[in-house]
Amino acid sequence: MSEIPFFKTLHEETKPVLGRGTHYSAMRVPIWQDKCLNPKLNGSMLDFAIIWDEDHDERVLEVIERLYFAGLLAPVRFIGERKGSLTVLIDPEALRGWKPAALKCYRDAVNCISNGQWDPWPAQVSCVATHLDSHQFLDPLIIHDERRKVASYLRHIELLWSLGIKPHRLQVAVEGCEPEPDYSAPPQETSSDADADEDEGDIPF
Repeated sequence: MSEIPFFKTLHEETKPVLGRGTHYSAMRVPIWQDKCLNPKLNGSMLDFAIIWDEDHDERVLEVIERLYFAGLLAPVRFIGERKGSLTVLIDPEALRGWKPAALKCYRDAVNCISNGQWDPWPAQVSCVATHLDSHQFLDPLIIHDERRKVASYLRHIELLWSLGIKPHRLQVAVEGCEPEPDYSAPPQETSSDADADEDEGDIPF
């Protein structure tokens, strides 16, 4: 597999497991956002998986790189291309944390990137199923097989690699960037606090 700058390949599955030659690569990249795309002072590590089909189309790597530099990769747990379509499966907490307008904004941004190649790919953004009996099954486009098998396969990858954002071993407290809390009086809500509450659930583009 070709390499993407700043990305590390944790594992490459060499033998197909499910229908149509399905296999995966586990990837890691530094990130400065949480799963809802809010900026963070300290960097973390994002682990996610690429789902490949039999043709192992490495053009998906360019899409991933573009998503990364556009600041859109943090919620992603699985991404894959099949039959000329891109499927992006995001963290359920991101889906719950965003307002509908924010989710639409994210989907539109992902589609803008995936359709911006010389060979456009329409993108579908969905949620990772949280358990095997969930009705939130994964979009069938990512793997050509029975939905329960797909959910079980992806759940196995998710548990094996603990996909998601995790702290880096060199987390550093940066002094002087945040004021010390004043515990002498109860907190007072300011207009900026009220505005922040109103903006909660928006994507901070």
